[in-house]
Amino acid sequence: MRAWVIRKKGCPVQEALRLESDYPTPTASPGRVLIKVHAVAMNPVNWKLVETWGLNRMQKVPGVPESDVAGTVVDGDLQGTGLQVGDAVFGLVPAEHTAKTGQGCLAEYVTVDKHLLTKKPDNVSFEEAATFPLATFTAMNSLISTGGLRKGANQRVFINGGSGGVGVYAVQIARAYDAYVVTTCSSASRELVQSLGPDEILDYKERPLVEQLKAKFSGDNKFDIVFDAATGDADLYHQSPAYLKPKGMFVDVVGPQQHLKHGYVGLLRAFGDMLNRLVRPSFLGGTPRKYKLVMMKPTKPELEEMADLIRQEKLKPIVDEVFKFEEAVPKAYERQKSGRSKGKVVIKVQ
Repeated sequence: MRAWVIRKKGCPVQEALRLESDYPTPTASPGRVLIKVHAVAMNPVNWKLVETWGLNRMQKVPGVPESDVAGTVVDGDLQGTGLQVGDAVFGLVPAEHTAKTGQGCLAEYVTVDKHLLTKKPDNVSFEEAATFPLATFTAMNSLISTGGLRKGANQRVFINGGSGGVGVYAVQIARAYDAYVVTTCSSASRELVQSLGPDEILDYKERPLVEQLKAKFSGDNKFDIVFDAATGDADLYHQSPAYLKPKGMFVDVVGPQQHLKHGYVGLLRAFGDMLNRLVRPSFLGGTPRKYKLVMMKPTKPELEEMADLIRQEKLKPIVDEVFKFEEAVPKAYERQKSGRSKGKVVIKVQ
């Protein structure tokens, strides 16, 4: 089969990848389903597993990257899934699986855990369906499982990064749960983010974000959940008592990643930063607000809820750009890594 294959690591992912025409086609083992891939969406975690010092020790070489997939069922263990050969589906191959086994989605065929696969809603294309799984699982884990978002509870939610790959779906999920939603973006992304339905938008380029939050949300309108899907800025957490309720939750999916590019010294800094957030008591200067760094764990019920929200058009796909499989994967990674993409970057395979 044709596949984009990682042949080295510790370098830009565009240099690490090679398009190969005779890469072995995977076979479905018990509990897995073989999918003919139609579309793949790009995610930062996958190129960071190739490029980032420390993290790249987890990445198998040779290997195929990427986690989000939409395609058709070819073969495999379909018992209990309600799926049949030929069904259009979408789902997720977790990044830890792609790294460990080298069996990712940026190929003509991939196997997927049968519990992380469901029928593609008819109202979205393969390219659109591929944008959902990893980012939406991350948003659902962060807001619902960790943050305590509940339907009809009149909660107030702040989402940092409303135009990013996770943020565009986090805003929609919070709105679907009837929360009052405040998010951030630049002026260039304002039209897109406004279309997602937030109640308020802050332009993070106007002045420091913490200053804006303190000025507008430090009274009786503090947040129940603060979700950082963009920066990992420690100050956003440490200053949060000014705008996060005492029993509120600060949820982070970025963490101190900015330190990791500095080798061993950066690793020590990242470790110290996390200890400061997680365990430093308030009487020693720690921040008196709950902090959780989310490591996404997908579940079948969340995937089914995701599909239902898509069918109800409460969760809409946000596609930044679609690239061709044969020649444009390096360009797609350049776009994804630029920080300028609005929503998800997608590869059309078939």
